[in-house]
Amino acid sequence: MSILEKMSTADLMENLREELTCFICLDYFNSPVTTECGHSFCLMCLLRSWEEHNTPLSCPECWRTLGGPHFQANERLGRLASIGRQLRSQVLQSEEELSGCGRVPAASRTFSDDDQSVNTFSTQSHGINRVYFCSEAEEQHKEKLQEILNILRKKKKEAQAILTHERERVILCKEETKTCKQVVVSEYMKMHQFLKEEEQLQLQLLEKEERENMKKLRENEIQLTQQVRSLSKMIRQIESTCQNSSLESFEEVRGALERSESLLLQCPEASATELSLCRITGMREMLRKFSTEITLDPATANACLILSEDLKSVRYGGIRQQLPDNPERFDQSATVLGAQIFTHGRHYWEVEVGNKTEWEVGICKDSVCRKGNQPKPPGDLFSLIGLKIGEDYSLWVSSPLKGQHVRDPVHKVGVFLDYESGHIAFYNVTDESLIYSFPPASFQEALRPIFSPCLPNEGTNTDPLTICSLDSHI
Repeated sequence: MSILEKMSTADLMENLREELTCFICLDYFNSPVTTECGHSFCLMCLLRSWEEHNTPLSCPECWRTLGGPHFQANERLGRLASIGRQLRSQVLQSEEELSGCGRVPAASRTFSDDDQSVNTFSTQSHGINRVYFCSEAEEQHKEKLQEILNILRKKKKEAQAILTHERERVILCKEETKTCKQVVVSEYMKMHQFLKEEEQLQLQLLEKEERENMKKLRENEIQLTQQVRSLSKMIRQIESTCQNSSLESFEEVRGALERSESLLLQCPEASATELSLCRITGMREMLRKFSTEITLDPATANACLILSEDLKSVRYGGIRQQLPDNPERFDQSATVLGAQIFTHGRHYWEVEVGNKTEWEVGICKDSVCRKGNQPKPPGDLFSLIGLKIGEDYSLWVSSPLKGQHVRDPVHKVGVFLDYESGHIAFYNVTDESLIYSFPPASFQEALRPIFSPCLPNEGTNTDPLTICSLDSHI
Protein backbone atom coordinates (compact mmCIF):
# COMPACT_ATOMS: atom_id res chain seq x y z
CA MET A 1 0.00 0.00 0.00
CA SER A 2 1.13 3.57 -0.69
CA ILE A 3 1.76 6.10 2.05
CA LEU A 4 -1.45 7.97 1.12
CA GLU A 5 -3.47 4.75 1.43
CA LYS A 6 -1.99 4.07 4.87
CA MET A 7 -2.70 7.60 6.13
CA SER A 8 -5.97 8.10 7.96
CA THR A 9 -8.51 10.74 7.10
CA ALA A 10 -7.40 12.69 10.15
CA ASP A 11 -3.78 12.75 8.91
CA LEU A 12 -4.79 13.89 5.43
CA MET A 13 -6.95 16.62 6.87
CA GLU A 14 -4.15 17.75 9.13
CA ASN A 15 -1.68 17.92 6.23
CA LEU A 16 -4.14 19.89 4.12
CA ARG A 17 -4.80 22.28 7.01
CA GLU A 18 -1.07 22.90 7.47
CA GLU A 19 -0.67 23.79 3.81
CA LEU A 20 -3.58 26.21 3.96
CA THR A 21 -2.66 27.81 7.31
CA CYS A 22 -1.09 31.23 7.86
CA PHE A 23 2.30 31.01 9.58
CA ILE A 24 1.42 33.96 11.84
CA CYS A 25 -2.16 33.33 13.00
CA LEU A 26 -2.14 29.52 12.51
CA ASP A 27 -5.60 29.71 10.94
CA TYR A 28 -6.80 29.18 7.38
CA PHE A 29 -5.66 31.97 5.08
CA ASN A 30 -7.83 35.03 5.00
CA SER A 31 -7.13 37.31 1.98
CA PRO A 32 -3.70 35.70 1.46
CA VAL A 33 -0.77 37.54 -0.15
CA THR A 34 2.63 36.23 -1.28
CA THR A 35 5.91 38.06 -0.63
CA GLU A 36 9.00 38.32 -2.86
CA CYS A 37 10.52 35.22 -1.25
CA GLY A 38 7.46 33.09 -2.08
CA HIS A 39 5.87 32.71 1.38
CA SER A 40 2.19 33.45 1.92
CA PHE A 41 0.37 35.11 4.86
CA CYS A 42 -2.95 36.69 5.69
CA LEU A 43 -2.89 40.30 4.56
CA MET A 44 -3.65 41.71 8.03
CA CYS A 45 -1.18 39.32 9.72
CA LEU A 46 1.63 40.43 7.38
CA LEU A 47 0.89 44.13 7.87
CA ARG A 48 0.79 43.67 11.66
CA SER A 49 4.11 41.84 11.59
CA TRP A 50 5.74 44.64 9.59
CA GLU A 51 4.28 47.22 11.92
CA GLU A 52 5.82 45.49 14.94
CA HIS A 53 9.30 45.10 13.48
CA ASN A 54 9.41 48.40 11.51
CA THR A 55 12.43 48.38 9.17
CA PRO A 56 14.08 46.69 7.50
CA LEU A 57 11.10 44.74 6.25
CA SER A 58 11.59 40.98 6.30
CA CYS A 59 9.65 37.76 5.76
CA PRO A 60 8.06 36.55 9.04
CA GLU A 61 8.78 32.94 8.06
CA CYS A 62 12.32 32.92 6.55
CA TRP A 63 13.41 36.38 7.82
CA ARG A 64 14.74 37.32 4.41
CA THR A 65 15.16 41.09 4.01
CA LEU A 66 12.67 42.46 1.48
CA GLY A 67 13.21 45.34 -0.87
CA GLY A 68 10.05 47.12 0.27
CA PRO A 69 6.39 46.59 1.16
CA HIS A 70 5.82 44.60 -1.99
CA PHE A 71 3.47 41.60 -2.20
CA GLN A 72 1.03 40.01 -4.58
CA ALA A 73 -2.55 38.97 -3.78
CA ASN A 74 -2.87 35.14 -4.00
CA GLU A 75 -6.49 34.62 -4.90
CA ARG A 76 -6.02 30.97 -5.82
CA LEU A 77 -4.59 30.19 -2.38
CA GLY A 78 -7.50 32.06 -0.79
CA ARG A 79 -9.99 29.91 -2.69
CA LEU A 80 -8.14 26.73 -1.67
CA ALA A 81 -8.22 27.85 1.98
CA SER A 82 -11.96 28.42 1.74
CA ILE A 83 -12.44 24.98 0.22
CA GLY A 84 -10.29 23.43 2.98
CA ARG A 85 -12.32 25.16 5.65
CA GLN A 86 -15.59 23.90 4.13
CA LEU A 87 -14.21 20.41 3.70
CA ARG A 88 -13.13 20.27 7.36
CA SER A 89 -16.59 21.42 8.42
CA GLN A 90 -18.26 18.68 6.40
CA VAL A 91 -15.93 16.00 7.79
CA LEU A 92 -16.67 17.15 11.34
CA GLN A 93 -20.39 17.06 10.65
CA SER A 94 -20.15 13.53 9.25
CA GLU A 95 -18.17 12.36 12.29
CA GLU A 96 -20.76 13.83 14.64
CA GLU A 97 -23.47 11.87 12.86
CA LEU A 98 -21.40 8.67 13.10
CA SER A 99 -20.63 9.42 16.75
CA GLY A 100 -24.32 9.48 17.50
CA CYS A 101 -24.54 5.90 16.14
CA GLY A 102 -21.56 4.86 18.26
CA ARG A 103 -19.36 4.01 15.30
CA VAL A 104 -16.72 6.77 15.35
CA PRO A 105 -13.16 5.43 15.68
CA ALA A 106 -11.03 6.69 18.50
CA ALA A 107 -8.55 8.28 16.10
CA SER A 108 -11.34 10.21 14.43
CA ARG A 109 -12.71 11.38 17.75
CA THR A 110 -9.26 12.46 18.79
CA PHE A 111 -8.89 14.38 15.49
CA SER A 112 -12.22 15.99 16.06
CA ASP A 113 -11.44 17.07 19.60
CA ASP A 114 -7.96 18.27 18.84
CA ASP A 115 -9.04 20.00 15.70
CA GLN A 116 -11.84 21.77 17.51
CA SER A 117 -9.50 22.91 20.22
CA VAL A 118 -6.95 24.14 17.70
CA ASN A 119 -9.65 25.75 15.65
CA THR A 120 -11.04 27.43 18.73
CA PHE A 121 -7.61 28.68 19.71
CA SER A 122 -6.80 29.83 16.19
CA THR A 123 -10.11 31.56 15.77
CA GLN A 124 -9.77 33.27 19.11
CA SER A 125 -6.16 34.18 18.36
CA HIS A 126 -7.06 35.61 15.00
CA GLY A 127 -9.97 37.45 16.56
CA ILE A 128 -7.73 38.92 19.25
CA ASN A 129 -5.23 40.00 16.62
CA ARG A 130 -7.94 41.67 14.65
CA VAL A 131 -9.31 43.49 17.71
CA TYR A 132 -5.96 44.41 19.20
CA PHE A 133 -4.25 45.57 16.06
CA CYS A 134 -7.14 46.87 14.05
CA SER A 135 -6.81 50.56 14.88
CA GLU A 136 -3.01 50.71 14.90
CA ALA A 137 -2.72 48.59 11.74
CA GLU A 138 -5.13 50.79 9.91
CA GLU A 139 -3.16 53.87 10.87
CA GLN A 140 0.15 52.32 9.79
CA HIS A 141 -1.42 51.04 6.63
CA LYS A 142 -2.86 54.46 5.85
CA GLU A 143 0.57 56.01 6.37
CA LYS A 144 2.16 53.57 3.92
CA LEU A 145 -0.63 54.12 1.45
CA GLN A 146 -0.15 57.86 1.88
CA GLU A 147 3.58 57.44 1.10
CA ILE A 148 2.70 55.47 -2.02
CA LEU A 149 0.10 58.08 -2.89
CA ASN A 150 2.71 60.84 -2.55
CA ILE A 151 5.09 58.94 -4.78
CA LEU A 152 2.36 58.41 -7.36
CA ARG A 153 1.42 62.09 -7.24
CA LYS A 154 5.07 63.03 -7.72
CA LYS A 155 5.39 60.70 -10.69
CA LYS A 156 2.15 62.05 -12.11
CA LYS A 157 3.47 65.59 -11.75
CA GLU A 158 6.71 64.60 -13.51
CA ALA A 159 4.77 62.83 -16.28
CA GLN A 160 2.47 65.85 -16.61
CA ALA A 161 5.50 68.14 -16.93
CA ILE A 162 6.99 65.92 -19.64
CA LEU A 163 3.60 65.75 -21.36
CA THR A 164 3.34 69.54 -21.32
CA HIS A 165 6.88 69.78 -22.66
CA GLU A 166 6.08 67.29 -25.44
CA ARG A 167 2.97 69.25 -26.40
CA GLU A 168 5.08 72.40 -26.52
CA ARG A 169 7.57 70.54 -28.69
CA VAL A 170 4.77 69.52 -31.05
CA ILE A 171 3.87 73.18 -31.52
CA LEU A 172 7.56 74.13 -31.80
CA CYS A 173 8.18 71.34 -34.32
CA LYS A 174 5.33 72.58 -36.48
CA GLU A 175 6.62 76.15 -36.27
CA GLU A 176 10.19 75.07 -37.09
CA THR A 177 8.97 73.01 -40.03
CA LYS A 178 6.88 75.93 -41.27
CA THR A 179 9.88 78.24 -40.97
CA CYS A 180 12.13 75.75 -42.80
CA LYS A 181 9.57 75.43 -45.57
CA GLN A 182 9.47 79.21 -45.90
CA VAL A 183 13.27 79.31 -46.04
CA VAL A 184 13.34 76.57 -48.70
CA VAL A 185 10.74 78.37 -50.79
CA SER A 186 12.57 81.66 -50.35
CA GLU A 187 15.97 80.21 -51.26
CA TYR A 188 14.61 78.38 -54.28
CA MET A 189 12.90 81.57 -55.38
CA LYS A 190 16.33 83.22 -55.24
CA MET A 191 17.80 80.34 -57.23
CA HIS A 192 14.96 80.54 -59.74
CA GLN A 193 15.54 84.27 -60.08
CA PHE A 194 19.29 83.75 -60.38
CA LEU A 195 18.85 81.00 -62.97
CA LYS A 196 16.33 83.15 -64.84
CA GLU A 197 18.87 85.97 -64.93
CA GLU A 198 21.56 83.51 -66.07
CA GLU A 199 19.21 82.25 -68.75
CA GLN A 200 18.56 85.80 -69.95
CA LEU A 201 22.30 86.56 -70.03
CA GLN A 202 22.97 83.46 -72.08
CA LEU A 203 20.15 84.31 -74.47
CA GLN A 204 21.37 87.90 -74.77
CA LEU A 205 24.90 86.66 -75.47
CA LEU A 206 23.61 84.31 -78.15
CA GLU A 207 21.50 87.09 -79.69
CA LYS A 208 24.53 89.39 -79.74
CA GLU A 209 26.65 86.71 -81.38
CA GLU A 210 23.81 86.05 -83.81
CA ARG A 211 23.76 89.74 -84.80
CA GLU A 212 27.54 89.77 -85.26
CA ASN A 213 27.45 86.59 -87.30
CA MET A 214 24.57 87.88 -89.41
CA LYS A 215 26.51 91.10 -90.04
CA LYS A 216 29.52 89.12 -91.17
CA LEU A 217 27.38 86.96 -93.41
CA ARG A 218 25.62 89.95 -95.00
CA GLU A 219 28.87 91.84 -95.59
CA ASN A 220 30.41 88.76 -97.13
CA GLU A 221 27.23 88.21 -99.15
CA ILE A 222 27.50 91.76 -100.58
CA GLN A 223 31.20 91.31 -101.33
CA LEU A 224 30.63 87.96 -103.01
CA THR A 225 27.70 89.39 -104.98
CA GLN A 226 29.93 92.19 -106.30
CA GLN A 227 32.65 89.69 -107.10
CA VAL A 228 30.18 87.51 -108.98
CA ARG A 229 28.94 90.52 -110.97
CA SER A 230 32.50 91.58 -111.86
CA LEU A 231 33.41 88.09 -112.89
CA SER A 232 30.24 87.76 -114.92
CA LYS A 233 31.02 91.04 -116.72
CA MET A 234 34.57 89.90 -117.49
CA ILE A 235 33.30 86.58 -118.76
CA ARG A 236 30.92 88.34 -121.16
CA GLN A 237 33.72 90.59 -122.45
CA ILE A 238 36.03 87.67 -123.07
CA GLU A 239 33.28 85.68 -124.76
CA SER A 240 32.52 88.68 -126.98
CA THR A 241 36.20 89.12 -127.86
CA CYS A 242 36.56 85.47 -128.73
CA GLN A 243 33.76 85.92 -131.25
CA ASN A 244 35.48 89.03 -132.70
CA SER A 245 39.04 88.11 -133.73
CA SER A 246 40.26 91.66 -134.42
CA LEU A 247 43.51 92.77 -132.85
CA GLU A 248 41.88 95.76 -131.27
CA SER A 249 39.47 93.51 -129.44
CA PHE A 250 42.31 91.43 -128.05
CA GLU A 251 44.09 94.55 -126.88
CA GLU A 252 40.94 95.71 -125.15
CA VAL A 253 40.62 92.38 -123.35
CA ARG A 254 44.28 92.49 -122.33
CA GLY A 255 43.73 95.92 -120.84
CA ALA A 256 40.61 94.74 -119.09
CA LEU A 257 42.45 91.76 -117.62
CA GLU A 258 45.24 93.99 -116.36
CA ARG A 259 42.73 96.31 -114.78
CA SER A 260 40.92 93.33 -113.17
CA GLU A 261 44.05 91.57 -111.95
CA SER A 262 43.03 92.09 -108.33
CA LEU A 263 39.65 90.57 -109.09
CA LEU A 264 41.28 87.48 -110.55
CA LEU A 265 43.43 87.07 -107.46
CA GLN A 266 40.43 87.08 -105.14
CA CYS A 267 39.36 83.69 -103.73
CA PRO A 268 35.75 83.35 -102.62
CA GLU A 269 35.56 82.42 -98.96
CA ALA A 270 32.71 81.63 -96.59
CA SER A 271 32.40 83.67 -93.41
CA ALA A 272 33.61 82.07 -90.21
CA THR A 273 30.87 82.25 -87.59
CA GLU A 274 31.08 81.11 -83.98
CA LEU A 275 28.68 80.65 -81.09
CA SER A 276 29.56 80.58 -77.41
CA LEU A 277 29.27 77.31 -75.57
CA CYS A 278 25.85 76.76 -74.07
CA ARG A 279 26.87 77.07 -70.43
CA ILE A 280 24.29 75.91 -67.88
CA THR A 281 24.76 77.25 -64.35
CA GLY A 282 24.66 74.49 -61.72
CA MET A 283 24.51 71.83 -64.44
CA ARG A 284 27.14 69.52 -63.00
CA GLU A 285 25.82 69.68 -59.43
CA MET A 286 22.39 68.74 -60.73
CA LEU A 287 23.63 65.90 -62.94
CA ARG A 288 25.87 64.42 -60.26
CA LYS A 289 22.74 63.60 -58.24
CA PHE A 290 22.30 60.78 -60.77
CA SER A 291 25.93 59.62 -60.68
CA THR A 292 26.26 55.93 -61.52
CA GLU A 293 29.37 53.83 -60.97
CA ILE A 294 30.50 52.56 -64.37
CA THR A 295 33.07 49.82 -65.05
CA LEU A 296 34.25 48.16 -68.25
CA ASP A 297 33.17 44.70 -69.35
CA PRO A 298 36.28 42.65 -70.32
CA ALA A 299 34.17 40.09 -72.18
CA THR A 300 33.23 42.77 -74.77
CA ALA A 301 36.68 44.39 -75.24
CA ASN A 302 38.47 44.17 -78.59
CA ALA A 303 41.54 41.94 -78.28
CA CYS A 304 43.82 44.93 -78.98
CA LEU A 305 42.47 46.93 -76.06
CA ILE A 306 44.12 46.89 -72.64
CA LEU A 307 41.91 47.44 -69.60
CA SER A 308 43.13 48.62 -66.20
CA GLU A 309 42.83 46.34 -63.17
CA ASP A 310 40.01 48.41 -61.71
CA LEU A 311 38.20 48.27 -65.09
CA LYS A 312 38.03 52.06 -65.17
CA SER A 313 40.47 52.78 -68.00
CA VAL A 314 41.05 51.50 -71.56
CA ARG A 315 43.81 52.14 -74.11
CA TYR A 316 44.83 50.70 -77.47
CA GLY A 317 47.67 48.23 -77.02
CA GLY A 318 48.53 47.60 -80.66
CA ILE A 319 49.09 43.86 -80.20
CA ARG A 320 46.18 41.45 -80.44
CA GLN A 321 45.91 39.44 -77.24
CA GLN A 322 45.04 35.77 -77.15
CA LEU A 323 41.43 36.10 -76.05
CA PRO A 324 38.42 33.91 -76.88
CA ASP A 325 36.35 35.22 -79.79
CA ASN A 326 33.11 35.03 -77.85
CA PRO A 327 29.90 36.53 -79.33
CA GLU A 328 30.03 39.49 -76.94
CA ARG A 329 33.49 40.67 -78.05
CA PHE A 330 34.12 43.36 -80.68
CA ASP A 331 36.41 41.84 -83.31
CA GLN A 332 37.14 44.79 -85.65
CA SER A 333 36.17 47.98 -83.83
CA ALA A 334 38.48 49.19 -81.03
CA THR A 335 35.51 49.25 -78.68
CA VAL A 336 34.46 48.03 -75.23
CA LEU A 337 31.11 48.23 -73.46
CA GLY A 338 30.34 49.18 -69.89
CA ALA A 339 29.36 46.36 -67.55
CA GLN A 340 26.21 48.17 -66.41
CA ILE A 341 22.90 47.53 -68.21
CA PHE A 342 20.15 50.16 -68.04
CA THR A 343 16.45 49.43 -68.42
CA HIS A 344 15.10 52.33 -66.35
CA GLY A 345 16.06 55.40 -64.33
CA ARG A 346 18.40 58.36 -64.78
CA HIS A 347 22.17 57.87 -64.93
CA TYR A 348 25.20 60.14 -65.27
CA TRP A 349 28.92 59.44 -65.58
CA GLU A 350 32.03 61.31 -66.70
CA VAL A 351 34.89 60.21 -68.96
CA GLU A 352 38.36 61.76 -69.04
CA VAL A 353 39.50 62.00 -72.69
CA GLY A 354 42.54 64.16 -71.90
CA ASN A 355 44.56 65.30 -74.93
CA LYS A 356 43.57 62.45 -77.22
CA THR A 357 43.21 63.38 -80.88
CA GLU A 358 40.43 60.87 -81.49
CA TRP A 359 37.96 59.14 -79.17
CA GLU A 360 34.36 57.99 -78.89
CA VAL A 361 32.04 57.65 -75.90
CA GLY A 362 28.31 57.18 -75.63
CA ILE A 363 25.43 54.77 -75.20
CA CYS A 364 24.28 51.86 -77.35
CA LYS A 365 21.73 49.09 -77.35
CA ASP A 366 22.82 45.94 -75.56
CA SER A 367 22.07 44.10 -78.81
CA VAL A 368 24.47 46.25 -80.87
CA CYS A 369 26.45 44.27 -83.44
CA ARG A 370 29.91 43.36 -82.14
CA LYS A 371 31.33 41.82 -85.31
CA GLY A 372 32.71 43.69 -88.30
CA ASN A 373 33.22 47.45 -88.54
CA GLN A 374 30.12 48.50 -90.42
CA PRO A 375 28.19 51.67 -89.47
CA LYS A 376 25.60 51.04 -86.81
CA PRO A 377 21.92 51.35 -87.79
CA PRO A 378 20.17 54.53 -86.58
CA GLY A 379 18.91 54.09 -83.05
CA ASP A 380 21.51 51.46 -82.11
CA LEU A 381 24.25 53.94 -81.18
CA PHE A 382 24.20 57.39 -79.56
CA SER A 383 27.82 58.49 -79.36
CA LEU A 384 30.05 61.55 -79.30
CA ILE A 385 33.28 61.51 -81.32
CA GLY A 386 36.17 63.91 -80.75
CA LEU A 387 38.53 64.52 -83.67
CA LYS A 388 41.58 66.75 -83.92
CA ILE A 389 43.30 67.31 -87.27
CA GLY A 390 46.20 69.73 -87.04
CA GLU A 391 44.90 72.68 -85.07
CA ASP A 392 41.31 72.07 -86.08
CA TYR A 393 39.16 70.37 -83.44
CA SER A 394 35.65 69.10 -84.07
CA LEU A 395 32.98 67.03 -82.38
CA TRP A 396 30.70 64.59 -84.17
CA VAL A 397 27.55 62.81 -83.07
CA SER A 398 26.13 59.63 -84.53
CA SER A 399 22.60 58.66 -85.63
CA PRO A 400 22.79 60.49 -87.99
CA LEU A 401 26.41 61.59 -88.20
CA LYS A 402 26.79 65.36 -87.89
CA GLY A 403 29.67 67.55 -86.76
CA GLN A 404 30.40 70.94 -85.29
CA HIS A 405 33.58 72.94 -84.97
CA VAL A 406 34.65 73.90 -81.45
CA ARG A 407 37.18 76.47 -80.36
CA ASP A 408 38.91 74.40 -77.72
CA PRO A 409 39.35 70.65 -77.18
CA VAL A 410 37.07 68.88 -74.73
CA HIS A 411 39.03 67.13 -71.97
CA LYS A 412 36.22 65.60 -69.95
CA VAL A 413 32.83 64.46 -71.22
CA GLY A 414 29.68 63.97 -69.14
CA VAL A 415 27.10 61.44 -70.37
CA PHE A 416 23.49 61.60 -69.18
CA LEU A 417 20.69 59.09 -69.76
CA ASP A 418 17.04 59.41 -68.78
CA TYR A 419 15.60 56.08 -69.89
CA GLU A 420 11.93 56.82 -69.27
CA SER A 421 11.95 60.16 -71.11
CA GLY A 422 14.19 58.82 -73.89
CA HIS A 423 16.78 61.55 -73.32
CA ILE A 424 20.54 61.28 -73.98
CA ALA A 425 22.90 64.26 -73.76
CA PHE A 426 26.64 65.00 -73.70
CA TYR A 427 28.25 67.76 -71.64
CA ASN A 428 31.61 69.52 -71.52
CA VAL A 429 32.40 69.00 -67.83
CA THR A 430 35.22 71.56 -67.75
CA ASP A 431 33.09 74.41 -69.10
CA GLU A 432 29.81 73.07 -67.64
CA SER A 433 28.21 73.42 -71.04
CA LEU A 434 25.94 71.30 -73.17
CA ILE A 435 27.63 69.73 -76.21
CA TYR A 436 24.69 67.96 -77.76
CA SER A 437 21.27 66.65 -76.78
CA PHE A 438 19.65 63.96 -78.92
CA PRO A 439 16.00 64.31 -79.87
CA PRO A 440 13.74 62.33 -77.50
CA ALA A 441 13.55 58.63 -78.33
CA SER A 442 11.47 55.71 -77.11
CA PHE A 443 13.75 53.07 -75.59
CA GLN A 444 12.42 49.54 -75.66
CA GLU A 445 15.68 47.63 -75.16
CA ALA A 446 18.42 47.56 -72.56
CA LEU A 447 21.16 50.19 -73.01
CA ARG A 448 24.86 50.12 -72.12
CA PRO A 449 27.76 52.61 -72.02
CA ILE A 450 30.20 52.33 -74.94
CA PHE A 451 33.86 53.46 -75.15
CA SER A 452 36.51 53.57 -77.87
CA PRO A 453 40.03 55.01 -77.45
CA CYS A 454 40.36 54.71 -81.28
CA LEU A 455 43.58 53.83 -83.13
CA PRO A 456 46.93 55.60 -82.65
CA ASN A 457 47.70 58.34 -85.16
CA GLU A 458 51.41 58.32 -86.09
CA GLY A 459 52.48 57.83 -82.50
CA THR A 460 49.85 60.15 -81.04
CA ASN A 461 46.46 59.34 -79.50
CA THR A 462 47.99 56.73 -77.20
CA ASP A 463 46.46 58.09 -74.03
CA PRO A 464 43.68 56.06 -72.38
CA LEU A 465 40.03 56.83 -71.87
CA THR A 466 39.32 56.90 -68.12
CA ILE A 467 35.99 56.68 -66.36
CA CYS A 468 36.05 59.22 -63.53
CA SER A 469 35.33 58.24 -59.96
CA LEU A 470 32.13 59.52 -58.42
CA ASP A 471 34.05 61.67 -55.92
CA SER A 472 36.10 63.34 -58.61
CA HIS A 473 35.75 67.14 -58.69
CA ILE A 474 38.27 67.92 -61.44
